[in-house]
Parts: sequence; C-alpha cells; structure tokens
Amino acid sequence: MTASRRDLLRLAGTAAVLGGAASCARIPTDSPIDSRGLTGRSRPGAPYVRALPPPEDATPQEVLIGFVQAGVGAEDDYAVAREYLTPAASAEWDPGAGVTVYSSSDELRVEMLDESTVTLGLQATVLVDDQGVRTVLAGPTAQEITVQLESVDGQWRIADPPPGIRLSGAAFEALFTPARLYFVDPRSRHLVPDLRWYSSHRAVPAVLDGLRSGPVDPLADAVRNLVPPGADMEGVVVTTGPDGVGQVALPDAVGDMSAGPRALALAQIEASLRSLRVLPDVRLVWQGVDLTVQVQRRLDRPLPGHRPIGAGPTGVVSLVEAGGQLRQLVPDLAQTVVSAPAISQDGVLACALTEDRSSVLLASTDGTYPAREAAAGAVFADARPDDAGYVWASVRSSAGVLLALSGRGSEQDVKIDARWLRGREVLALDISTDATRMLVLSSDDTGTRLDLCAVRRDGDGVPLSLSEPVVVRTGLVDLRQAGWYDEIAMIVLGADPANGDARAQVIDLAAGTDLLPHPRPGTVRLAGSVVAESVWSGTEDDVLLRGTGDGWTVVDLPARDPSFY
Repeated sequence: MTASRRDLLRLAGTAAVLGGAASCARIPTDSPIDSRGLTGRSRPGAPYVRALPPPEDATPQEVLIGFVQAGVGAEDDYAVAREYLTPAASAEWDPGAGVTVYSSSDELRVEMLDESTVTLGLQATVLVDDQGVRTVLAGPTAQEITVQLESVDGQWRIADPPPGIRLSGAAFEALFTPARLYFVDPRSRHLVPDLRWYSSHRAVPAVLDGLRSGPVDPLADAVRNLVPPGADMEGVVVTTGPDGVGQVALPDAVGDMSAGPRALALAQIEASLRSLRVLPDVRLVWQGVDLTVQVQRRLDRPLPGHRPIGAGPTGVVSLVEAGGQLRQLVPDLAQTVVSAPAISQDGVLACALTEDRSSVLLASTDGTYPAREAAAGAVFADARPDDAGYVWASVRSSAGVLLALSGRGSEQDVKIDARWLRGREVLALDISTDATRMLVLSSDDTGTRLDLCAVRRDGDGVPLSLSEPVVVRTGLVDLRQAGWYDEIAMIVLGADPANGDARAQVIDLAAGTDLLPHPRPGTVRLAGSVVAESVWSGTEDDVLLRGTGDGWTVVDLPARDPSFY
C-alpha cells in the first residue's frame, strides 16, 4: 500500500472515529467537524470543532471537564476554553505549551478534594511538546490534573489551569496535522525531514516558525538551518493566487538574504510547506516578487531505491527477472559467495558480508572504489552503505562502537562511539537515503529495541559522531529486522505481543501502522520500498518471496537476502 493510500484510509478512519465519539462525554454531541473559511494565517479547509462555553451554574466538576473538552476549540486563541478560567488565569494560560493525548476508550475520572479543589484523571498515550515534537508513550500512563476554583460573579472558574491542552486520540488526529520541517545536510546535497505535529488551524505559520527555531534532537547538531532565526514568521500571510496555488508572503529577513543562502532557505521553506496535507503546491513571494524560481533545486529529498537485489549463488545480483538469468551488479564480487548485499542509493558503493558473516566486504559497481575486506574476525550485523562513501557496520556483540568503513581505503575508516549500544546485541542497522538518520535494532535481556539516531558529519561527509537515540515504538516484540521503507517510514519484522505470531508491518511515523501479509514460517528477512511499491522477504532456508498484497508468492530465482537500492 502506498503512503498516499495509507493517508487517505487513515483520514477516513479518523473522521469516522470522531463522528462516533461525538455522542460520548468527551466530545459533545453538538460539536461536529465542518470546514469553513478561516483567517489568512490559518490553513485552508482546516477542520473546525465547536467548543462549548460553561453552562450557567456549572459545578466545579463540570467546569473542569468542560475546560478539558474545550481544548478542541482553537479559534481566537482558545477563547472558549478561557471562559472557564478566572480573568487573571485567562490572561496567563498558555495553550501552546503542549498537548496531552488521552485514550478515547477510557473514561475521565473527576473527584472533589474539597469545596473548591477538583482533580481529573486520564490515561495519556501521546505527548506533544511546545515545538510540535510527538512522543508516543510505551502504554497508557495515568495522569492527574488538580485545579483550584474561585467564584467569579457567582460562577465557578479555574484559577490555576495547567499549561497546554488535552485531547482524546480521535480529536487529536482530526485537529492536528503532521508536518515535515526540512533542514540541509552538512554537504548541502539533501533535505532532511524533522517530523512535527501542529494544530491544523495555524499549520502554515507554525511550520514557518518551526523552521525559524531550527531542528530538535536527534537532528539538532546533524543538519544545517538556513532560515534566519530572526525572521518574523508571526506576520506571514497566506493567500490563494488566481491559479489556486497557495501564496506565502515571506518576511524581509528571508528576502534580504544573499542569493546562495536564500536559495537553500527557500528550498527548506517550499518543501516544508508542501508537506502539509492540503498544501501540495505553494508560491513564495517577497515584496510582490515570485521567489519560487530561486529555490535551490539541486537539494533533493532522496527516497528509497526501487531496484531489488540479492545474493546469488555467487555475487550480488539483480532480482529483476530477465529470462531467468541473474545479472551480476558488482564485478569484483561476482565470484564470491556473499550474504546480505547492499548498494548505496547513488548506485556506486556496494557491500556485503561473507557467507559466514565473519567479514565485511567493500566494492563498487563501476570500479570507483577498490574491493577490500574492510573488517573481519567477528560475527557482523548486516552492513549498509551511504552516498557519502561509507559503509556502516557493527559486530553483533556490541562494545558500544559502530564502524564507518570508507570506500576510499582503510586509512579513512572511522570508529563512532555509540555507548548506548554497549552490552547489547546489534541485530540490524540501516542508514537513511539522506545519509543522516540511522536505525539500529538491538537486544539484551530485557528484549528488543529499535532506536533512531542522527549521524553528525563534517562538510565533506566524514562521520564525526552519533546523537543520543530516540526509541521507535513498534507495537511488536522480539523484533528481528528493521529498515527504511520511505522517508519517514520503516519496515519491521517481529512478533505479535498477544500471541507470539510473526508480524510484518510498515510503521509510518506520521500516518501510523500498515500491516503486511502474515510472514511465511521461518521468515528472517524483510525488505521494501514505497517507490517500488514492493516488499520482498526471505526465509531461513533461503526461500525468496515477494508480497502480493494479501500474501506471498515464491520467486523462482536462485537468490536470497533481498534489499533495494
């Protein structure tokens, strides 16, 4: 299933869920979603949910519940929610401090502690901070809100509201939208996505303000930001041009930049705004001049490759069937029995393990890099190349170090500290096509864990260090393999925690999880690409299979260990 199809299904499901939730206590029955014109700073077509003001003579419990429910109403800076607060609290309350998403299936619990003190309990599942960074919790986590109420003109009002807002899962999915903020890699070759979540009502100014503020961990020190930190994004106005294209008037801080940096900044801005679901095209203007033509087009958003490869009886072979003949792709490895082959996104640097996985082999498809045995003497996890000329490798029993093996020669190999892997078994690793984000799957006595970290490099692409990792929640246990499937999506092989059955799925960090057909017994390898709209798998007895949408079909080729480039 393609990423766009997943988005459409997920949006349809969200609308259905929210419509169903409209009859329960957390979403009032007369708070439907509809679309209407908003201010020039709001996203066109943003969903609108009508928040309810406090009823006359509401009890303290009703005031607290009403205040939480009113978090669905973002219009006029949450004006309705502020009606539940004392005048002083209304002036000081910060709804933009973050979002707590609570389980739609669990009831809110309200308890009076004394005449004017009320506590409300909920089960939090997701946290979004003031920069739009979403954290998925390991499971529903109990949280309590305790507030003090005062009488204002004979009506109970909250005097000390907690910062931020609280939304049910269904309301959050309907009212917030994912956005990819794009920053520039150190070599100025790629745009690197930093996923955020913003209120749909102010998605455009939020994206621009997020760019101004810059990247956050784990990308904070791994990418460059050309958007000026002093740019006044609050005054940006969005209009619709005569041709229906969204038109964004940029501030002087961007327009006044010199040509080179401005072209890079414009590339960041254009790509980031186009990541919004309902803003697929955009025109950037400054003082009436269209700057879109100045966007630095050589900066790309590299997507996963579409060409399947595997290990043949010898060598690295194409899995594109050509009369049953296997085409060798790496001449220097054509006579070698290899496992776990991979080729960089640019189609040049290649790597593989020896059959017994005790050595890492480097070569190239065109002779650019000399063939060599780059590391030996241990059992290695699958190695993966990047387009900066390095192959990433790790021994299975990690000492807290990853190897960046240079295609140019051993004198340029780099050891990268990864203390968070010390004492763990590295099961898999994969570098993104922008050469900046790394997935590392590892295990210890507590189970398996999938981490996402960033690679810090110098301007020539030489790896310097890794960021601290962020855990990726998969919903699976006993993970066996993980790799990139799309720009912000990964393909994962593991087990269902409920019954232990093997499961394969695509985890899109914005759109959610897409289940793949049940893997064949003995499946140990999974590879996929959204560009190819294809998934391949391999079993422990070297059966090669291709996904068919609702199952798997055996591919009659003498090959194994599929991957894409």
